[in-house]
Amino acid sequence: MKRFWKVAGIATLVAVLGVVAVGAVAYAQDDGSGGPFDFGGRFREAVAGILGISVEEYDAAVEQAQTQVVDEALAEGWLTEDQAERMQERLDRGFGMRGMDKGFMGPRMDFMGRGGDSIVGMIAEELDMSVQDLLAELEDGQSLRELAIEKGVDVDAITATYLAELEANLTQAVEDGKITQNQAGWMLEQATERVPDLLDNTWEGQFHHGFPGGERPGGMRGFPGQTDA
Repeated sequence: MKRFWKVAGIATLVAVLGVVAVGAVAYAQDDGSGGPFDFGGRFREAVAGILGISVEEYDAAVEQAQTQVVDEALAEGWLTEDQAERMQERLDRGFGMRGMDKGFMGPRMDFMGRGGDSIVGMIAEELDMSVQDLLAELEDGQSLRELAIEKGVDVDAITATYLAELEANLTQAVEDGKITQNQAGWMLEQATERVPDLLDNTWEGQFHHGFPGGERPGGMRGFPGQTDA
């Protein structure tokens, strides 16, 4: 695929199109109806002016860059065929690439679920408690690990079981064509790195309605001292 790098220097494109690709590309199909000041249109004109090209050339470059990135992600094993098709459809509708990695990297890992298939759920089940009751006991500042050990629960064994089950589920998802092997490996690596933080950090002042920050359990939210990127 012919690249746009030949139109301008690589340094300029990295500095400008890098921002465009992850945020402002949604402006490419702005119809100017957003208000008295056409931010989308003016942004496109400004970028085109910086690059020394026409707005039409800029739009074509953004479209080509989007397709190129999707093709590269597919070729490198970071998207399945279905994910790549859905991502390209989204781009064609003018939504841009902001947040695309979060929506197309496979299922979210459940650390805080109500059921026994989450790490917190597994500890709660071992203690014959609900997840909400377990979290309520942490409001005095204990960590999950400290509370579990105090109550005679082998946290390391539960963690090993959780990660083994997660790996099996990810392997099945790869076999079913829902995610790629790269995605599965990345999610397992993330879980392995983040579970210790979940277990070892303290939780005082973190709960509303029994869950961190008032969030419903699920995904990667609810880590004490952490926020989603």
